[in-house]
Amino acid sequence: MKSFSTAVAAVHLILPIFLFENVVYSFSSPSRSLKYGLSSSTRHSSFRKRRHGVERSAGKSPIDSKPLIEDEEQNNSQLQHSQTSITRRSVLLTSAAASLTLFSLIQSSPAVAAAPLEELSLGTATWSDAADASQPSSSIPLSAQIVPPSFATYLARFLLHYDKGASNWWDDQSDTYSLLASYEAKKREGKSFGSYASSIRKGLYSYVSGNDESNIRSYSKVRDQYSTLFSSLTDKYGNEQGAIRDIALLFAMLPAIYQPTELLLNTDKGAITATGTNKGTNAQNFSPNFQEDFTLLLPSKYDVLYNESTKSFTITPIINLFEIGINEDSKSPAIATTFGPLSSKPLSRERNLTLDVYALLGISGGAGCALTHSLVIPLDVVKTRIQTNPGQYNGVFDGAATITKEEGLSALYLGAQATIAGYSWYGISVYPSYAFFKRFIGEQVLSSAFAVAHSTEIALAAGALASVIASLGLTPLEACRIRTVAQPEIYRDLGLIGTLNVIGSEDSELGWKNLYAGLPSLMTRQVIFGSVKFLAFERASEAIFSVWPELRDATYTALGVSLVAGGISGILSSVVSQPADSVLTYVSKQSSSGSTLTFAKTMIDEEGVGSLFRGLGSRSVWAGCIIAGQFLLYDVFRAFFGISGDDLNQVFEVVLPKNM
Repeated sequence: MKSFSTAVAAVHLILPIFLFENVVYSFSSPSRSLKYGLSSSTRHSSFRKRRHGVERSAGKSPIDSKPLIEDEEQNNSQLQHSQTSITRRSVLLTSAAASLTLFSLIQSSPAVAAAPLEELSLGTATWSDAADASQPSSSIPLSAQIVPPSFATYLARFLLHYDKGASNWWDDQSDTYSLLASYEAKKREGKSFGSYASSIRKGLYSYVSGNDESNIRSYSKVRDQYSTLFSSLTDKYGNEQGAIRDIALLFAMLPAIYQPTELLLNTDKGAITATGTNKGTNAQNFSPNFQEDFTLLLPSKYDVLYNESTKSFTITPIINLFEIGINEDSKSPAIATTFGPLSSKPLSRERNLTLDVYALLGISGGAGCALTHSLVIPLDVVKTRIQTNPGQYNGVFDGAATITKEEGLSALYLGAQATIAGYSWYGISVYPSYAFFKRFIGEQVLSSAFAVAHSTEIALAAGALASVIASLGLTPLEACRIRTVAQPEIYRDLGLIGTLNVIGSEDSELGWKNLYAGLPSLMTRQVIFGSVKFLAFERASEAIFSVWPELRDATYTALGVSLVAGGISGILSSVVSQPADSVLTYVSKQSSSGSTLTFAKTMIDEEGVGSLFRGLGSRSVWAGCIIAGQFLLYDVFRAFFGISGDDLNQVFEVVLPKNM
């Protein structure tokens, strides 16, 4: 059980270390900064010019890139064949291969396999899109006694034993939960049975009540429908040993006015008393685990008895058919019966996602990320200036004021093109990729039992893989953003395309690959941050909804949960990734090479363990706000496009033929 957890943990440890090592070599040359994408000599000289108030003429043409190229060649004569370029190329090609195979994987992913439950013999059983289901998921009120809850739950048990499709489905459900702790497995089985019984009850209600519920006010019409149902059950399952007895017990649970009395009286008395092979039937009394094992039927001591005075059948000895409302404080009530729970909502599952759904997820993610990061471009500019030239500004507010005074208000929006393009790509790629990898790993790579038991590890792995793909497009755009912010006198007028061309032509040996000089560094942060971000968001949302389930019922409250859970996700992601970010920042300032662990140890020796978490407070607030905004807008756009909630779910429906 723990092998997969260990493997995922190892990947999360080894991958950052692997990337850290390459960052060290990349930063060992001061003219090849992976973090900033510009030479240190050029960077410092440009800042010295700004300090002395050197202003760029409005009509001055963009600087020629040739001196930059010559400076690169002079200071990096050994770089062209170094380990850095090889490692960068290896990382880039591997990541690109993963990205290119994503599309083919989506296309080759099979549709949701036909579940055994669809082979249910009782009627036509189908999985329908929840949004297009014949009835809303909350369906019939639990108070509608035309189909008593005990009747529905015992029929659900009956089918689990006598119906091949239902029996196979339940075996699959039990296998799915087999690797969970006993308590958790029983809890999930109870929820599955309650929803499955609800689907059965919905089908019964639609059948018995007739078209437009026209039978509800007529006892005789309801009785006729139950009579037809009795005949159908005996025809389909009557040859099974003990089935007639259980069918008779089932219909004896109906109110007297609904019972098919004549049919019961004409049924063979020997068949009614004959017990079958069910474990519960072979016992004299209720098994201690009767409320947990939903395949057990009534013990052999129970029989049906015709009461002459009431002209109806009863169960003897008398059984307490209790029906108790549970979760009554929420808007999703359920009923606890003698034979198990009955949910107010039918059985559901996630439907297979098609290319158009993934495309809409990407558009939703891209719009959410672009809008969120567009709002904080000025803060990004100040932060980048502080990072690239420490000591120039006394904090964020001083930096913003100084930049505005010396360079104008427009300077606070430097790199806006790269920011919007970069985080549009990030959202377009990371959100659908996470949805795909989570389903692909859980449904195609691993067994259902293993996937359920290791859902946390799957979420981490899916988040990491999605972050790798997102990093491929974000890296060159982030390099352009940083150069534009750090050296506006060179890159401001070039625009995004011009800056990309300059960076791509600086090294004649690397060419366009030079745009990916910062890939290991950025990917390290994104893998750690992104994997935790999605997992934390999902767990926070689940925790909130488990305490206040009614928050699901209104769009604005559900979006409020997304906002809060997103904030929690951003903070937790910052805490987890902070040591890696601190070490990377430290490594970027060193001129000597060495292992990442060596630099981490040096940091701790010189400044203490706290140095690994320097700036955690401000970074956590920043990330909490950004990620909260991302998930909020992502869910807003998903709701707008109709790809949230029930739009991506299917419900199990049973349609009983009118003339059974």
